[in-house]
Amino acid sequence: MKNALSRRVRRLSVLVLAALLGVLGGALPASAAPGDIVADVDTPEGEMVPQWAVAKAVAFDGQYLYYAEYAGSVIHRINMPPPGASLAAGHTDIPIVGAPSGIMTIAYDRGRDTFWAVSGDGTEIYLLSKTGIAIRQFTVDVVNGLPGNCKQQGGCSSEVKIAYDRSDDTLWYSPDTTSRVYHFKTSGDLMSKAVPVASTPYVDVDIAGNDFSPQCGYSYVSGIATGGADLFFENSSCNVYFEYTKTGTRVGAIQLNSTITPSGGMTCDNLTYGASVIWFRDGWNPHIYAIEQPSANACAYGGG
Repeated sequence: MKNALSRRVRRLSVLVLAALLGVLGGALPASAAPGDIVADVDTPEGEMVPQWAVAKAVAFDGQYLYYAEYAGSVIHRINMPPPGASLAAGHTDIPIVGAPSGIMTIAYDRGRDTFWAVSGDGTEIYLLSKTGIAIRQFTVDVVNGLPGNCKQQGGCSSEVKIAYDRSDDTLWYSPDTTSRVYHFKTSGDLMSKAVPVASTPYVDVDIAGNDFSPQCGYSYVSGIATGGADLFFENSSCNVYFEYTKTGTRVGAIQLNSTITPSGGMTCDNLTYGASVIWFRDGWNPHIYAIEQPSANACAYGGG
């Protein structure tokens, strides 16, 4: 009862702020500083079913924002929210067909006008249409096909984040809380197995002097985005996200100017607001946040 009342109060607060934004002309100016929250959209699913609060997937196709639950069987599509705080508007549910274990995370490919998606168990890579049709492209051998087993004693997590890289038509594959992010071609071999990119089969984020530890105390990737020259990583429950070259050199650490500590999917957006942002899917509540990027090497939507 108390939790339900708390949720109602919080959502009423968001509605009041959204109404105020309307009075002020429907928009606030884009944030002035990298790391600031430009938009905070509250989605309804996390309020309805508790386990959905660990949702991970988020993607932007140049017109709409898409998201899904943890190993979910539905894609949710919403209108792009205004700056400030708002509730999800234009909500459309699209059932996913052809992915038995559900979908964990998605990445939009604007060249193909479709999504890359990883299965709920981390083993299958699909092309996922905007109408929800999943077609398997290749399989990741999580036992023998991930050199170094994510540099984790217990092996690689089945919760996987992906990012599409349009510069060379490849995929970055990141099991949760990994210190090693893998790099695959978008087509499998003759056995439909994942093919590593020969020149950069993976990048590591735990090498002393080139890691997350000075800011976070540990180096685990829990989210990934790309769409230009560099890679962007979030570190589970840390208030900083990081920029790396595609050969694994750390070139930036961006402080989030809020108390949020995202731990889900990420996607780039250089169209919706006056400043480029990265959308962060919070892994532990129903919110999706747009965080302003530094102007240098800001990533573009759809893989760049």
